[in-house]
Amino acid sequence: MCDIRKRIFEQEFLHCIIATGRAVKCISFVGVGEKCGSKIERGSETIGSMGNCIKAINPMIQTQQAKISVDCTAIRDSGLPIIFVIGGPGVGKRTLCNQVAEKYGLDGIITTDVLREDVAKRSERSFMLARLMSQGQLVPANVLLDLIAVRMLNQLTEKKGFILSGFPREKQQCVLFDREVRPPDLVLFLDVRNSVLSDRIMARSVQATERLSVNFEYIKSRIKEFRRRNKPIIKYYKKSSLLKTIDAEHEAIEVLESACNIIGEVLSNLSESQVSNPLTNRALGTNNNDHRFHIEYVLQVYNV
Repeated sequence: MCDIRKRIFEQEFLHCIIATGRAVKCISFVGVGEKCGSKIERGSETIGSMGNCIKAINPMIQTQQAKISVDCTAIRDSGLPIIFVIGGPGVGKRTLCNQVAEKYGLDGIITTDVLREDVAKRSERSFMLARLMSQGQLVPANVLLDLIAVRMLNQLTEKKGFILSGFPREKQQCVLFDREVRPPDLVLFLDVRNSVLSDRIMARSVQATERLSVNFEYIKSRIKEFRRRNKPIIKYYKKSSLLKTIDAEHEAIEVLESACNIIGEVLSNLSESQVSNPLTNRALGTNNNDHRFHIEYVLQVYNV
């Protein structure tokens, strides 16, 4: 297939995906001079056609290794605290994130909400994201981080820091965030047993639909997939001592109290390290005699 016809085909194929919001099959596509069942060359990739169907290639997946397109220098230089909250489905990440954000004046970023907001814009990217999400696939790390970075930049002067719920969901997201933005200051892992996760998922399903809309096998597969993806994340952050585990089987108020104790200590340490850094001192216009005042001021700002 010549280059011009390849481009036309790829454009039409992408248009079909955008129009339907789901995977499609290209029926009865035969190039001029080609017979049904022949092999089609696309770049260095050979696709063996099956009758009149051509294997779909997801253009979003092809960009997974790309860098993000947002300049995160302002986030990195701001020195504002960044906290991740991770845990299984139904563990209470959203609730804790919102409560902590309100207490400390942070921007609570719920990654699923960020994705849904982008999907609602009905752009070309939105339809692709919707399709990936509907299939239970993870959004490519660079695409998700682009959306998160834009949100952080928009709130940079409005909030005192950031707490992200449900991020990261795989190790690649950890590595990309560290490289493109900076490592987080704290990673809170809300840990519960599989049996408790199962009960909470079922309870949430009943609450949302007034009936049990999921079966046990579906719940079991979700928990298994979470454990598979989460294990490398736990190992990754343990190396840098950023990970703090909280027993999330207790009442929500106890979980919040445990989280606030950890966060308060981290914020205190951050304030001390910032004022002891000569570069930070020059940026803030402070000197060694101002350290006690600055520490007290920071603690007041975060209600520690």
